[in-house]
Amino acid sequence: MYYGLLALLTRALRVDARQLRNHLFRLAFVGFIYVFLLMSTLQSAFFGAPGLLFFSHIAWLNAFFITCAGIGFFSSAITEEKEEETIGLLQMAGLNHLGILLGKSTSRLIQVMLLLVVQFPFMLLSVTLGGVTTQQIVAAYVDLLAFTVLLANTALVCSVVFQRGGTAAAMTTLLTAGYVIAPWVAELELTDLHSMAWTKTIWWKWLILTSLEWTQDSCVFRQLAAVMTTGFNEPVLTRQVISNIVAGVFCFGLAWLLFGPCVNNAVPGGATRGLLLKSTSRVKFLSPGRCWPNPFVWKDFQFIGGGYSLLLGKFLAYVGLFAAIVGVSMFPGNWWGLMFSDVAGVYVGGMSGILILEACVSASRIFHDEIRLHTMPSLLMLPRSIPYIGYSKAIGCVLGLAPATVCLTCGSLLLPTVSQTTILQILIDPRLWAMVMTFLIFLHLIALLSLFVKWGALPAAIFLMGPVSLCCPVWQLLFVAVGPGPNGLSDAWGKLPATVTVWILTGLVCFVFQMMIAARLQELGTK
Repeated sequence: MYYGLLALLTRALRVDARQLRNHLFRLAFVGFIYVFLLMSTLQSAFFGAPGLLFFSHIAWLNAFFITCAGIGFFSSAITEEKEEETIGLLQMAGLNHLGILLGKSTSRLIQVMLLLVVQFPFMLLSVTLGGVTTQQIVAAYVDLLAFTVLLANTALVCSVVFQRGGTAAAMTTLLTAGYVIAPWVAELELTDLHSMAWTKTIWWKWLILTSLEWTQDSCVFRQLAAVMTTGFNEPVLTRQVISNIVAGVFCFGLAWLLFGPCVNNAVPGGATRGLLLKSTSRVKFLSPGRCWPNPFVWKDFQFIGGGYSLLLGKFLAYVGLFAAIVGVSMFPGNWWGLMFSDVAGVYVGGMSGILILEACVSASRIFHDEIRLHTMPSLLMLPRSIPYIGYSKAIGCVLGLAPATVCLTCGSLLLPTVSQTTILQILIDPRLWAMVMTFLIFLHLIALLSLFVKWGALPAAIFLMGPVSLCCPVWQLLFVAVGPGPNGLSDAWGKLPATVTVWILTGLVCFVFQMMIAARLQELGTK
């Protein structure tokens, strides 16, 4: 009984221990630690407490990496089996629901925990640099481990409930955002209740105040900020650690409880590619209609971009977001202190984040369905070249970004400092195009990594963007082009030549990535 319960978990751990790439990945993370250690040592002559600076950089990097892993790595634990239609085979092999959950989710949790544990001895080097104590290091890593337990099991619930990996990842993202926002809301509520002279003398007031206090202290990011302060001397088992572990165990039990109904009642035939309206429905104008002259553009616009229905829905949602921000600014005593003059800036910032997120998700899914459904060999047999197919699919994904792009442009025009002169200056500013270049290279890196991993291309790209930036000589040329001072091309020749230089560098790097993507597609097409 117990052997069958832990059989899949044991196999997953053995496979992880035998794969060279996992050990190389952990070794690369340790290499990052040594790079940050070298940087902190060099900065010790200019800044105080270099050990605390080094330790804080690694701690925040770990927190960010775990968050990305929860979105792309943990949330696909069960959905990948649903999409491959192998859940039934696992059950026929004698594995019960708990054994499947342990083998598919807990094994991934252990892998991420090992990545944190392997760093700990090297992080003790920060004590020798000064400014940080061993207690702070232990407290930070315990906080991160507790957060990992919570995020892994929260993503496991989403993976059990939802049929598609993308939907599970989106719901995990929303829950993670709620996890970050809830402590701030609880803090504001506690301030209001204390101003009303609430005390814990009555049991129901005690329950409300205690719940808000635990919610306020449950966020790992707030706890890490407290750990980084000088003179930190709190116990290791804080409210954040206890609440995260308890909530993580509860989520695992909830996933175990929902596994049978959600998996056994799943729609046969595998995961669908999304919801498309039929041409016979009342909203016929939102249906896909006839295929376009370029079927690749049509297909990716409908299935990745969402088609006309999702296009309209996103546009209405973004307009509603603007209306909501305006409505909040109308109240002088709102929580955020938002004024009407700040509406355009807040909206532009929010839409910029949304556009970046949508573009990253589209880049990670551009070839995902062809790989998952094993249609890449058939696709490459068509009388079209690989560049034609790739560029057509990219255009289809870009069309799905139209609502966010239009709303971002309209919001930018509402900024109080915008005029024709400032628009022209911004368009020829090499710093703007340097940011665009970095983002385009990042999207190419996501698309390339999606051809090697089933899920998790986005967090892997975030992790690898640093080494790519350091090793690529184009970045050094970019700094020369946009850097200030007499050595910068922007001040020596003017902004327009510097901008043209950035365009050339962007095209060069993107061309190299596109050649790598084409070579990988050709390799996948021969399998």
